[in-house]
Amino acid sequence: MNQKPQAIKKHSLNDGMIVVYKPRGMSSKDVSRWFERRFTRIKMGHVGTLDPMAEGVLPVLFGKATRIQDFLLAGTKCYEFDVKFGTATDTLDLDGEVIAEAPVGDFTKDDIDKVCAEMEGSFTQIPPLYSAIKYQGKPLYEYARSGRGDEVPRDLLRKQVQIDRMVCLKYEDGIATLRVNCSKGTYVRVLSHHVAETLGTIGVVIRLLRVATGDLDVGTAVSLDTLEQEQEAVAKYIIPLENIRLDIPSWHAEDPALIQRLKMGQEMHVEMKSFETGLTQSDNKRSSIKSLDHMILIDKSGQSFGIGSALVLNTGRVAVRMRRGLS
Repeated sequence: MNQKPQAIKKHSLNDGMIVVYKPRGMSSKDVSRWFERRFTRIKMGHVGTLDPMAEGVLPVLFGKATRIQDFLLAGTKCYEFDVKFGTATDTLDLDGEVIAEAPVGDFTKDDIDKVCAEMEGSFTQIPPLYSAIKYQGKPLYEYARSGRGDEVPRDLLRKQVQIDRMVCLKYEDGIATLRVNCSKGTYVRVLSHHVAETLGTIGVVIRLLRVATGDLDVGTAVSLDTLEQEQEAVAKYIIPLENIRLDIPSWHAEDPALIQRLKMGQEMHVEMKSFETGLTQSDNKRSSIKSLDHMILIDKSGQSFGIGSALVLNTGRVAVRMRRGLS
């Protein structure tokens, strides 16, 4: 008699985050599907999207931690990538078809560094046709794949991004290794195209590594192979919700009654001195106390229980509200 195949045992995931090292060849969605096949169903989301050819840091959120996804998305990103000069593809990377070839040109690492330095600051980019940016409700790559790319007015989709720092780490045999610290929404393929064009040639991205997003870097990331081998002990790789660092102010509330009322959706008025005593701000991004659109609400035990806002009233007191619950 044929026996039924044994059902795959699924393990549980807690509210929190795992910093995954996404391997090359998988999409970000593939990583989500990987978790769905192995663990009991739970709400899930990932911070930022990586193309299949890219690898590196991909934070994956579970349960209530998905409520802070947008704050993690806002963090700066760091990428390391290789540009091969003298070749161009329709996707600006190795996944596309070669559409042109040209002489590499006679330039040095210092020349590349100079171009990189000139790009720092506010940088205007036009999204590549093979991207997830939407036009009339459809991602651009759908237009590209159906041969309707000329219908997309990409020039109207241009936007400003921030390049904090961009350097050339090395250059040899027509291939440059670059590193960039930039704002969310920056297309590395567009940066490589601009570098090549400025140098008088063409280029294509042949390797792309996301080194960091916010303060999460490759040194904290765990591979899917490791998670596969340690499914029963996966909890040790989960960063609890209360330990996930966000680059927004936090406010420690001491009064249990006040906390309970905030959780019930009530606006609470707090004395300025008491509010200032409980407020902690990032040294890099100090906000005006007159108005805080977002801040982490923390209880007496040090647990985060919500995302709130604060507004100084004409009376001198501070109106505090909870905008999003985390507990």
